[in-house]
Amino acid sequence: MIERARETAPSKPGVYKMPCGECVVDFFINAEGEERWLVAGDGHSYTRESVVVARHGEHPWVRLYSLADAAAEIARLAALGERDLDRVVEDLIESIDDREVEIIVRERAGMRDVPLADVADRFGVELGDERDRTPDA
Repeated sequence: MIERARETAPSKPGVYKMPCGECVVDFFINAEGEERWLVAGDGHSYTRESVVVARHGEHPWVRLYSLADAAAEIARLAALGERDLDRVVEDLIESIDDREVEIIVRERAGMRDVPLADVADRFGVELGDERDRTPDA
């Protein structure tokens, strides 16, 4: 089982959700050319072997996107459409489903019972016509 977990671990550096289903790891190659795995909330630097032994589980590895990935994608979209970066970002923001954002914000902030208007006010977000909307629980 551990050998299979080692073989399925990512080989491309990046940020990943781990097979335990709960942890997030930043996998990178250090200056000496060695693999390092930093688990969010854990002060230790792991190796591939120690990660797969300590953090294996039933879920597949999921590559998450870093800010560098997002910046590269925005730059690619701007070049592809021959538009400036600000317009690309505005278009991306407009395309986001407000309901999806609301759910994510509430989950991450642990604020399921707080009205959306209060969350928006806290972060300085203008909700427009949907200010009084309440989420489905």
